Amino acid sequence: MFKKLKLKFILTNVITSTAVLMIAFSSIYLVAKNTNDKREYKPVFESSDQMSTQMTEQFNEQIRHRMDEQIRAEREASLQTLLISLIVSGVAVEAIIALLSIYLAEQSVKPVRDAYQAQKDFIANASHEIKTPLAVIQANLEAADIKNNKWLDNVSKKAEDLTELNNQLLALARSESFDEEIRESEVNLKKLVMNSIDAFEPKAEEQGKTITFSFCIPDDYKVKLNRKAFEQILNIYIDNGIKYAKNTIGINIKKNRITVISDGKPIPEAKLPHLFDRFYQADKTSEGVGLGLAIAKSVAEKNDWKVYAEVEKELKTNLFILEFK
Repeated sequence: MFKKLKLKFILTNVITSTAVLMIAFSSIYLVAKNTNDKREYKPVFESSDQMSTQMTEQFNEQIRHRMDEQIRAEREASLQTLLISLIVSGVAVEAIIALLSIYLAEQSVKPVRDAYQAQKDFIANASHEIKTPLAVIQANLEAADIKNNKWLDNVSKKAEDLTELNNQLLALARSESFDEEIRESEVNLKKLVMNSIDAFEPKAEEQGKTITFSFCIPDDYKVKLNRKAFEQILNIYIDNGIKYAKNTIGINIKKNRITVISDGKPIPEAKLPHLFDRFYQADKTSEGVGLGLAIAKSVAEKNDWKVYAEVEKELKTNLFILEFK
């Protein structure tokens, strides 16, 4: 994220300065060229007793032609020298600006990066601290084994919600860790996707929903990728689809693209760009806290993948897409 921010800062400075220099240097060159073109050599020779008027005119014409050629050559040489000087100066200035931009970008981003890292460390540490008391609460509720008590049932439900939220916060902090190593391995893509589908089928059936799938790849198709990251994003997509679908969750698999299709309420186009923001929910009345897709985005960016959402207006379905290399 911060590499992209720095690169954007540097490119903005370089492109802006390049445009300004090109306009300024082009203006200088055009003005010089226009000035030279307007200058004319007009030699004047008066006739004398020793020369006839005709000889004077012929002599003037010869001199004028030679002088015009010499002046034209000198003007072209001076314009060429000016052009080379402008190009060399422009390249030198751009190099200096680029170096300064790199330094300034690093200095500008550093405080933000440090604050961001401190925030992530706090979330991770707080999640670890909260995890233990939540586990104790759930363990005590299970040990009490008191049935049909709505008050204890409410406590148990909220403890489960807090545990899920805590796990999501911890997953988000881990997904944005700068020093986490990316490990890639060759996997059978169809088997990998089917494992996730099989894991979520009981949950879908419990809610009266169906998971369908279509593969546009051979059964033995293999791809090299970060398996853990891929499964994490796919699981988030499927879980999100089950949560918001009316009846069906469709999964379409291609060589470098996974699409999870939900027949839930179509998401307004204005909200699509914000779906992967932290704590954003298109439907404020729905369950959850809006962290799942933010985790998917963070994991995808770390692996140079792309996640986004679209709406199929004719079919009235929502599409959640992962493009990977």
